[in-house]
Amino acid sequence: MVIQADRRPPLDRFRCFETTDVDEARQIVGRHFCSHRLDRSSSLDRFDACQNRAPGFRTSLNYIRYGADVTIEPGELTKFYLIQVPIRGAAEIANGCRTVVSNPMTASILNPDRHTKMRWHAGCEQILLQIEQGFLQDVAEKMAGMPLGRVRFAVGLDTRKPESAAWIRRLLGLFGATEDGLAFRGVQDGRQRALEEALVASLLECQPNTVSALLERVETASAPAILKRALKLISERFLEDINLLDICAHARTTPRNLQILFKREFGTGPVHYLHDMRLAYARHLLLANGDNHSVADVAEASGHNHFGRFSVGYKQRFGESPRETQRARVFG
Repeated sequence: MVIQADRRPPLDRFRCFETTDVDEARQIVGRHFCSHRLDRSSSLDRFDACQNRAPGFRTSLNYIRYGADVTIEPGELTKFYLIQVPIRGAAEIANGCRTVVSNPMTASILNPDRHTKMRWHAGCEQILLQIEQGFLQDVAEKMAGMPLGRVRFAVGLDTRKPESAAWIRRLLGLFGATEDGLAFRGVQDGRQRALEEALVASLLECQPNTVSALLERVETASAPAILKRALKLISERFLEDINLLDICAHARTTPRNLQILFKREFGTGPVHYLHDMRLAYARHLLLANGDNHSVADVAEASGHNHFGRFSVGYKQRFGESPRETQRARVFG
């Protein structure tokens, strides 16, 4: 999806600064994001920096340009995620061990706990969504229905993919609504919070991340009360040694009836659903904390009592062994 920019910069009436002074630009941008290095790659380029910004409840919308070819090195962002969508030009983005060439067809997502270094080429202009780390964590845990470790995203976001393109349109719609005075008005009401939660939730659904496997489970709104009770028990106690009879007792139904309901809704039985949740949680732990824990530790932490069966089941579910997931470091 190629994003076209109007002649007037986005959020033009929300101007923070416009300057030809590198130090001034670094100081003001640093106040809104974090301290960072900002260096010109060539003294021949015309440095013409500008930032427009509309703060919200736990996110902010931004437009930034520097005019010249610049190198930006904030290190670890620490407290926030930053989604950068070029509307003109290109940039090279390194976040952790992952590097992407970003342009109007490839946006970038900076994970807060990974070292970041960027080169914005002359003429690059980007719109940016800043999301507080704790807010995204809260939304992810609400969606997954359980406490989670750190959430990391794949750094490159392909705006040509249908689900990514839909999310970008949603983001651009918020920019338009903000310019029309309908969103990000400085009023911290329930509507603003709902807008931001929906935007973050749809990002978690469309962009690969360390909790993607946990978000694949879908419960229909019309699911019977019996099924909802069973799912509630599984989500709350899947790390414990529970079995089919425990689930049936909590759901107040028979094993046969519960098997029929699960098969109808999910195409699998309740015990398989339980095992799949444990495997999905193990994948989350390996992707989020795999460099700090052994595979055996992750197996135990995700409710698996038999290491061999865990490894076999994991490879059947995800097409790679737990050690391969651990070594890949897909998310930086």
